[in-house]
Amino acid sequence: MIRSPILRVIATFAVPITLLVAARIFWQGHNLPGGGFIAGVLLAAAGAMYMMAFGMRQMARFAWWRVAVLGLLIALLNGTVPLLRGRPFMDNEILHFGALHLPTATFFDLGVLLVVVGTLMTIFIELSLERR
Repeated sequence: MIRSPILRVIATFAVPITLLVAARIFWQGHNLPGGGFIAGVLLAAAGAMYMMAFGMRQMARFAWWRVAVLGLLIALLNGTVPLLRGRPFMDNEILHFGALHLPTATFFDLGVLLVVVGTLMTIFIELSLERR
């Protein structure tokens, strides 16, 4: 682990900013470029930055592969539900909640985000645990 106070100060500010940018990119993904994959990569980058600055002990306790499996299940359910309703696989619909209009593709993007974060965090932790 790198014990740098400069890295800790930078990470203290950069991790929350990265989380906000990832959320913005996730939500703009249906109308503009962006979405689940890019937001997932940003979240994993924030996780890696946190691990480098503050240690990986807390992050290594969590089974990140379960996040990836949950994301895969969400993405598959997003495609299967329309199929079970007699519509094409992965058919998109827009859900209306008052002024909020939410495409069902948002759930697919959420699944992709979770798969990317879970996979990358698992890789980062396994690589950091590897002994030379």
